[in-house]
Amino acid sequence: MRLVGVLAAVAILAILVVVWLYYGTGRQAGTMPGAPPVSRVTETKQAARGVECRNNLNQIRTAIQMRQGSEEGLPATLKELGLPDQMLVCPESGQPYQYDPNTGTVRCSTPGHRSY
Repeated sequence: MRLVGVLAAVAILAILVVVWLYYGTGRQAGTMPGAPPVSRVTETKQAARGVECRNNLNQIRTAIQMRQGSEEGLPATLKELGLPDQMLVCPESGQPYQYDPNTGTVRCSTPGHRSY
């Protein structure tokens, strides 16, 4: 009888963990009413893409500073830096980073990433 009780308890806990992970925190995915709740897995993936975006921007800014210090000045486009194409777009939205060749500033236009 004890083994059956332990197995039942483990099965119930497993079901609760799956529901907790995949069916959300109760927060809404956007500001639109009726949007599905955000799951823990989705939250984690969004956070990881945010970190990747921040890292991409830091590497691009470092490459711009290195080029500016060793050559004639700022590049006209980000492609001139010789970085991989996937590093020049936001991993969250797929939009290319915005670059101002006059000032050498790079930023992400994806909502939530604009402060990176």
